[in-house]
Amino acid sequence: MREEADSSGTLVVIALDAADYRLARRWDCGNILLDNHGRIETFAYSKDEPITLEVWTSVATGVHPEEHGMSSTGEQQEWESPLLRAAGTVAPYVLSKDLRVRLGTALRGDEDAAGMTFGRTKVDHVFPEGGVYGWPGISSATHLSQTWHWLNLAQRGEITDVELWRRLYANAGKELGWAIGMARTDLSLVGVHMHILDAAGHAYANREEKLRAVYEHVDDMLGALRERVGTLVVLSDHGMQVSTIPGDDRPGDHSWRATFATTADGDRPESVFEVREWLEARIDTEREQSRTEAASLDTTREQLEDLGYL
Repeated sequence: MREEADSSGTLVVIALDAADYRLARRWDCGNILLDNHGRIETFAYSKDEPITLEVWTSVATGVHPEEHGMSSTGEQQEWESPLLRAAGTVAPYVLSKDLRVRLGTALRGDEDAAGMTFGRTKVDHVFPEGGVYGWPGISSATHLSQTWHWLNLAQRGEITDVELWRRLYANAGKELGWAIGMARTDLSLVGVHMHILDAAGHAYANREEKLRAVYEHVDDMLGALRERVGTLVVLSDHGMQVSTIPGDDRPGDHSWRATFATTADGDRPESVFEVREWLEARIDTEREQSRTEAASLDTTREQLEDLGYL
């Protein structure tokens, strides 16, 4: 018999970038809002609006960008290739940003052959080793870099809308699949970042029906996750200004309508700086026992060699 979902002791955190609280409520997105939901206070540091890298690093560490060191004031991304990474350290001094973007786009190409990644803070964070995927400032976040690259290609007219969303939904599926798999491990806390609603907000800030369709599809995907995990948290770093909300004067810019939602009862954190403490108060650290014994297989080495595994 299949094990019931609520038997999982792993607390799963979905960092759903740009999930706008007002839009989620307007469209009745029950799996984004979960059972216990509200707005959460976010912040701006290097810009006049909340910035992905800065806020998500603060969520995981509980500290301000001045302490964790991750901000958008410099180059946020770096090349995975050591040669390109070395060249990238010199480029800001000799090339304009516009030229660097155009050269980088050309190097990455349509299939992102020369990939980029994000820097990581050296400050301690809430997630256990192996328990975080794609979180800006904490792990490599290559999927976020891919999304930015694909939006750049779309803005330049180099890929079709169909291809853009095929790629974005594929990445979203990988992210949620990782969360489902990790919820069955011994880890007490796991977290994954998803950038699909941010991409949708920038793409469809003036096209409500298209934006709503993405929200509803992501809500359905989160429903599949919700059925398979125990305690679930969905939160965002900011929302997105759209043309259909009075007072949103710059559609496509980030809004201050950040979301915090959970299946857990009780109080919610009031600020993104309080999320780490809130999570630590609710995880079962006794589940994570140090295991030093080596992995073992019942299949012999000779069998694996015959199969071509070795």
